[in-house]
This record gives sequence, C-alpha cells and structure tokens, in this order.
Amino acid sequence: MLAAGVALLAVAAAFAAVIAAEPVRPFTAPLDRWWLSVVTPWQAGPLTRAGEVLSYVAGPWGGTVVVAILVVLLLWRRRIWTAVFLALAEACGSGFSQLIKHLVERPRPPHPLVRADFGSFPSGHVITTLVVGLALIAALSRPGRRALPLTGVAIAAALMMCCRTYLRAHWLTDTFESVLVASGIALVLWYLFTPVLRREQRIPLRSRPSRTGSRESPYPG
Repeated sequence: MLAAGVALLAVAAAFAAVIAAEPVRPFTAPLDRWWLSVVTPWQAGPLTRAGEVLSYVAGPWGGTVVVAILVVLLLWRRRIWTAVFLALAEACGSGFSQLIKHLVERPRPPHPLVRADFGSFPSGHVITTLVVGLALIAALSRPGRRALPLTGVAIAAALMMCCRTYLRAHWLTDTFESVLVASGIALVLWYLFTPVLRREQRIPLRSRPSRTGSRESPYPG
C-alpha cells in the first residue's frame, strides 16, 4: 500500500512537471480539446445547474463541511485517531491541490460555465471526492466488505471528472492528475494509520440498548 501510494505521487509529480514546462499548449492538448468538443454539445441549462449543485456539494467546500461533521461525531465517540486521519486526508488533498495549481499555472478552458479560482491543473473537486471517499472506506468499513464502497467511490470520482470538464472548469487531463494525487495521498495515509484505525474500529459510532437495558456493541467480540 505504501509503495503504491508513493509511486502514484511520483507519477503525479512527473506529470505536473511536464505540464508546467508548457502549460498553455502541453502535449496533452489534442486529447483535452477533443474531450471538450465531446461535452460541449451536451451543455444545457438544467444540466449545467445540476453540475453546479454537484460541484458545490461534493467539492472542496462541501467536502470540508461533511468531513467537519464526521470529525465531530468521531471525537464524540472517542475515535480520536480516526478523526485525525479523516481530517488530515481532506487537508492534504486541498493543500496538494493548491500547491500544484500555483506551481503549474495552467490556464482553464475558455468560457467556463462556473466561477473558478486560479489554476486549472489539477481539479480540487475530483481530489476531494476521491481522497475523502477512500478515507471514509479506510476509517469506517471492514476488510472483506469494501468492494461495494470502493465501486461507489470510483463512480463518484468519474462523475465528478465528467461534471468539472462538462462545466469547462478543467481540461480532461487535469482530472487525471487529480486521480493520481488523491489515490496516492489516501494510500500513504491509510498505510500509516492502519494500526490505530483497526483498533478504533472496535468502538462503534452508535450503540443500541440490549434487552437487559445495557449498551452493547453491534460488532461481535
């Protein structure tokens, strides 16, 4: 897990260095322009408004609110290290996103349909969706029961990639960098926090009264 995470971050760094060398017309420009031509005919009022809502709810601002609520809940249930892990994953994702944006300085596609901040490369929305999703799986799911949650996170990340490129807020290859960065961060932190996450998974987020009136854990053992 650690080796895979470090490798993904190394590839992301190399990709960012290549794009930074020629941010206006990188070697990925033909692919990016082709994809923009594919999504442009689909642009319509209702679909654009849906994309704006999705970007707000699942983007950096919405993700921060969701993570903050979960961190408070985890702290209340005394899952201290799990709360630290989740908050750190979201903070690292946002921090890496802004750092790469300012190092690469890639212009956004022309005429974006939403207001966007500085820098197109990478997509902070895709990073937030993926890194928070993977962190939640690591923190709250158990081994052997992660196939369905992982599929859901993959679908959510792909949907956000389509949404942000549809809104002309990012080039397609901006989102590729986001996948590399988010996956690398999530895997490295998952590896580092695995011992404490496993220990704290024995503490339930909620408990229910037993027939004798005592509180019992929903987890056996």
